Amino acid sequence: MRTRDRSGSRGRKTPWRVQSVREGQELGGKLLGGHLGVLKQAGLVRDRHEGRQTHYSAQLGALAPLIDWTSQMANFWQSRFDHLEGLLKRMDQ
Repeated sequence: MRTRDRSGSRGRKTPWRVQSVREGQELGGKLLGGHLGVLKQAGLVRDRHEGRQTHYSAQLGALAPLIDWTSQMANFWQSRFDHLEGLLKRMDQ
């Protein structure tokens, strides 16, 4: 999705405006505002008001707990699949 690409790539290095994300998209302001509100509440974006404009920036550090959890789960499931593979090999003999 183009919106995700634009907001992700721009939000990582520099703050971006909602209007720049909406350009060329079929997203309504309420829809995008609702999504940004959820992301802000989750601590994944931070906003800064400058006059009538709001600039958003991604807070990638907020993803650390999710990254840690998915890493633990990947290790867990890799171990389970290794055990299953061993069991299946023994059953074939």
